[in-house]
Amino acid sequence: MEYKRSILKCLRSYTFLESFHIRFASNSNITEDEIDAIIEKKKGKISVITKTFPKNMQGSPVIIESKDAYTVKKHLNYELRMLYGPVQALKGTNNKKKFQSDCTFIQNQTVIPIVEPSKNNFVSGLKTNKNLEENSYLNKVLNFPLINQNPSKASEIYITEINSLRKELEKRSRSYVPSVSKILEKTMSQESVANLKRWKENMIRELGDEGFQKYHEEILKNGQNLHMCINTYLGSTPKPEINIEEAISGHWKSLRTILPNINDIKLLEERIAHPFLCYKGIVDCFARYRGKLVVIDWKTSKKKKPSVSSTFDNPLQIAAYVGALNFDPKYQYLANQGLIVVAYEDGTQASAHYMDENLIHRYWKEWLIRVKMYWELMEQNENSQS
Repeated sequence: MEYKRSILKCLRSYTFLESFHIRFASNSNITEDEIDAIIEKKKGKISVITKTFPKNMQGSPVIIESKDAYTVKKHLNYELRMLYGPVQALKGTNNKKKFQSDCTFIQNQTVIPIVEPSKNNFVSGLKTNKNLEENSYLNKVLNFPLINQNPSKASEIYITEINSLRKELEKRSRSYVPSVSKILEKTMSQESVANLKRWKENMIRELGDEGFQKYHEEILKNGQNLHMCINTYLGSTPKPEINIEEAISGHWKSLRTILPNINDIKLLEERIAHPFLCYKGIVDCFARYRGKLVVIDWKTSKKKKPSVSSTFDNPLQIAAYVGALNFDPKYQYLANQGLIVVAYEDGTQASAHYMDENLIHRYWKEWLIRVKMYWELMEQNENSQS
């Protein structure tokens, strides 16, 4: 017992120790001098230690494991983020973060409130003319702002108008909130639909129905695994501890020059929703890439994607996520930039397509056209079934 008391007293005397755990074992051969040497060597770095004591309390304890504070904190931060999500600022606080003037910014709470619109302003003159109803509400979709603007610019009339739009879209959705992917799928051009159909027919002809189904499932599975590995890495897990399956080893190698340039993680695989335009999605990542605060979307491809335009509807997806993040009351962030990262199966360097504020605004306008088109199609389908 004297040895136990002495080692506990010794451990408590070191202010650098954050925590320790004692485990009882059956034997020990280490000397007290060796214990002191190990502690001195790790002085200022040990944060977690595991020790064993003989059952009869004779002899000195053995240090069987020690970890430095940095490693322990990385593991704890990752586990807590996976369990509870990122830390959110409390409403009403004034602890605003200031960034350099690179068109990135952050705020503590959204400034345009979600309120019940006045009945007098809600459906003015819409009951008598169905076309007028569509023009009055769906046309307002086309002018919806990307940024949750300053309160001084958000008049009471404007707040009432966009909340009336929200109310109308909620009524149309009937509790079903479409995802960004669903809206893009339903509003594809006839040419894109034909190309997709032709590709599917060729694949089925080559692989058969079962083979194509298996191929599709493998793509989804590999995409999920790659996302999980990326999140694990960005969650501060050391690279050697990440299990990379053979099926995604090429994609992982492709990202080798991209991932080290990502830091200051705000969100990882978080669900977001636009409360006014009534759509939802999952943001892969919201972080800094080479100093710029961007919404990131991970993509995989066999073919090279040398430009933003070559990624098809991916820029619209980024713009949709940026707009939703700016208005989702669950989060305290504003965004105006994006990044599409395309990882290649053969391991060649991934393409990182940066979207600045001007490009995001351009694709936001195109996204709003697709949103309006989606609700018009839903209205037409409902009328044809009635």
